[in-house]
Amino acid sequence: MRFSALGDIAAAMPTWNTLPWKPVVITSPLGKALLEDEYDQFLVLENKKLATVYQLIKTIRKQRFELILDYQGNDRSKAITFLSGVRHFNAKGADISNGAAYIHHQVTQKLAPQLKLDLNFTPKPRDYIVFNTGSSAKWASKRLPAHKWEAFAIEAYERFGLPIKFTGAHDEVDYVNELTRNIKVPHSNVAGKTSLTELKSLLRNSFLTVSTDSAAMHLSAAMKTPTIGIFGATNWIIANPFGPWSTVLHDPELQCPSASQLTVDPNIYERIDLSQGLETLAPYLQE
Repeated sequence: MRFSALGDIAAAMPTWNTLPWKPVVITSPLGKALLEDEYDQFLVLENKKLATVYQLIKTIRKQRFELILDYQGNDRSKAITFLSGVRHFNAKGADISNGAAYIHHQVTQKLAPQLKLDLNFTPKPRDYIVFNTGSSAKWASKRLPAHKWEAFAIEAYERFGLPIKFTGAHDEVDYVNELTRNIKVPHSNVAGKTSLTELKSLLRNSFLTVSTDSAAMHLSAAMKTPTIGIFGATNWIIANPFGPWSTVLHDPELQCPSASQLTVDPNIYERIDLSQGLETLAPYLQE
């Protein structure tokens, strides 16, 4: 069970892949859209209204589940599991020092401690690089100054000689359109033009993803694509992307924000050096 946010659902995908059976996924409409190409059975909470939550609880009780793995762990999910009368595990007591995917996996291991995350890596085709530059207006503090993306694009193209695909959600199109006007290397802008399933495919086949702290970052890492997460406004310890093929970059002089704190400072991205991330991921970039 995981309802939101989209990035957190994506961060749970690596641990769900360790399960020896296909689970029934209890999620939101957005979660179903993200996962429907991988799972067959869903129970969808259409909204947060009490009547809707009550109907979901009734449906769960009728299904007679033996166990619920609660990856959400908030008051609503705790109430759902309690009132459903189903044995359940959540992330209470989890070690949060290794990132969201590992927090989720600790829930799974309460059921089956022997299950291990798959850390095998297969090199990606050298066809293109994805830059996920956006974040919703609500999270505008995650957006880097345009000149940083311009510099990142030049460095990535000079190193790998691959075109760059700029991605973004429908509400980020104007921002990405404006940003890409000054990109001087071969690129395309697909912001707002992909479904979630298409975005997953794009990220799965990318040689490298460079992304803000976002759903795309977690999706890319879950797809085992070398991923560089750019952080500043949000907590890079809890939200770091999954796998040894992923790394995070942040201002070395910046203290990591707490999970409930949001850093708002336009200068927090100025000292980020993409080359550091590329060197860290060199074993996964066929250099």
